[in-house]
Amino acid sequence: MKRERLIILLGVLVALVFFYLGLNEWLKTKEEKVQPPPLVVKPSSQKKEEPQAQQPPASTKLEPKSEPKKQEEKQEIKEAQKTKEQDVIAQKIKEEKKTEALQKTKEGEKVTKVPLKTYTVQIGAFKSKESAEKVVERARKMGYKVNIVEEDNFYKVRVLVKTDDINSELRKLRGTFGGAIVKQ
Repeated sequence: MKRERLIILLGVLVALVFFYLGLNEWLKTKEEKVQPPPLVVKPSSQKKEEPQAQQPPASTKLEPKSEPKKQEEKQEIKEAQKTKEQDVIAQKIKEEKKTEALQKTKEGEKVTKVPLKTYTVQIGAFKSKESAEKVVERARKMGYKVNIVEEDNFYKVRVLVKTDDINSELRKLRGTFGGAIVKQ
């Protein structure tokens, strides 16, 4: 009885392994065929020079070794597009802060001064310090004071937020970084 169960379990395990391998190969073929839509970005008032991705010289004969290079170039281009999107979002958030500040100063007498509270908000936790530093740069571009705390084998990125409405700031941070937790 035990032997029969063991044989059945081994058969199921082998079937699952083959299913996984087949599914993985099928997904790889699907990824190669799909092209991302073109990214349209409004030109910002500040002009930044970004390094252009270098294209390899076109060769008449495709070599099997060039395929991994092409995939790496595609990944680099995708990362550059994501960075551009994040920079645009950061610019929008900066502009929103400026307009909010202008509105408050224009209204002047109408707005009673509400004391701003300082919050510490964690926007990410990373295994590698390089990843944490990328997020730190994005947060600094948005105008936040940022620090990295090494805790529980993670590099935790935390920003200081001075505001009277923490919920709106949390929505902005979650929209940009994907997550934000208030730490106090």
